[in-house]
Amino acid sequence: MQKIWDVETGARQLLRMVNLERDTALHVAVQYGNFEVVKELIKEDPELAKYENKAGESALFLAVDRERYDIASHILSAAPDYCSCAGRHGMNVLHALVIHTSNYIVTRDREVNRELRPLRIFGIIPEDFVREVMKKNLFTITQGDDSGWTPLHIAAQMGNEKCVKLLLEYDNSSAYVKNKEGVRTALHAAVESGEHEAIRFFMEGPEFEVLINEQDEEGNTPIHLAAIKGHDRIVSILKKGRGLDLNAKNKDSFTIMDIFWFQKELEHIRENGDGKGMIGSDSVKEENQNNLLVDGKGMAGPNSVKKESQNNLLVDDKGMAGPSSVKKESQNNLLVDDKRMAGFCEERESTDSVEKNSQTNLLVATLIATVTFTAAFTVPGGFQSQGVDEGSAVLSKRAAFQAFLIANTLAFGLSITSILVHFLASATITDVVFHRRVVRRAPLFTNWSIIAMLVAFISGTYTVVPQSLGITAAVILYCCFLSNPVFLW
Repeated sequence: MQKIWDVETGARQLLRMVNLERDTALHVAVQYGNFEVVKELIKEDPELAKYENKAGESALFLAVDRERYDIASHILSAAPDYCSCAGRHGMNVLHALVIHTSNYIVTRDREVNRELRPLRIFGIIPEDFVREVMKKNLFTITQGDDSGWTPLHIAAQMGNEKCVKLLLEYDNSSAYVKNKEGVRTALHAAVESGEHEAIRFFMEGPEFEVLINEQDEEGNTPIHLAAIKGHDRIVSILKKGRGLDLNAKNKDSFTIMDIFWFQKELEHIRENGDGKGMIGSDSVKEENQNNLLVDGKGMAGPNSVKKESQNNLLVDDKGMAGPSSVKKESQNNLLVDDKRMAGFCEERESTDSVEKNSQTNLLVATLIATVTFTAAFTVPGGFQSQGVDEGSAVLSKRAAFQAFLIANTLAFGLSITSILVHFLASATITDVVFHRRVVRRAPLFTNWSIIAMLVAFISGTYTVVPQSLGITAAVILYCCFLSNPVFLW
């Protein structure tokens, strides 16, 4: 018995020997697609399925990586207690499945190619296997890779609505997981890539309502990203979401309506022959069209898959490419170009200073309204205390008094108008329009109310003391002061 035990132990040690890449015999058999050898190895030593090579890849991951789903299914079923789902760059088997099934979905559903379309019908997408992986390894749904991207992030980014639906059915908590690059949810990823089909699944579930106002590292909500990218169709979908906060601001203090207004301004500029726009939606769309999303070890994105559908460019020297390229591109394409954004930021800074000025203007207008209102009921000379004209102003028939009443009324009316402009402007839908209206209108009314109040003061004083040389001299000197710009500056 001891000899038999020693032989079995020695045989297992032999099977578990690794090469320089730390590949076991099972790894090599999977790489070459030798199903019979794989079955024999698993039969002799099921624990082979738990070993990972130097790149961190398990045999199951390699099988999915090379789209050998028959081998992958056998490993999963024959060694359920030992099977490792680990892959390179912190990914797992589910990451690989989502990427490869997304490749087929994009190629068959979006590329107009009648020869390839029937492949979808004959079961290219291994839905049953995907379900089996999630059932036996539920943790793979919420597990992020080295950059925090979960399988749901990738499925949403690539518009794989079938996988999005499956993942959310098994564990909807993955929808709330944020990645490390940009601190974004899967909904952010779907919105940025323009995949409106995947977004619908998030919008249909009431449990996902909170996602619509989730902010990323830059403070952008999903609808912010949709507006920045120029995805009008996605904006129309998101705006129907319950609880949507249109006044949410990102870290640059832009609301969604600020972005819309700015894009309209750029369109107006371009129509008038000025091609030096900052964030025009045309340039955003052009960026999207040129976004191939492929590098030496990067995962091919939807646009790349369309152009390379015949060659199935989702493999590198070790098989499937990782999703790092997609992530880097998605982070770098938010505002298209720093120079184009610079003007917008400068404009926003100017609106901040305008807001402070508007607050000062509002304070002055309020003080003038208060003073002139009080002056209207405490007129110079007082009121008649007896007789037929009891309660009337004593000096009502004097021309100076009438000038006082007219000027005081104008000052009160103009200051109230300035306050009203502030009130109405604050009810507008965008901050930028508010600043524009306040800057153009409110100070004008306030300035005239100050002049009217000055006239009311002079005429009121002259009404009480009509023969004063001091008042006459003061009025003349002040008029000279106002007429000389040197004193005003």
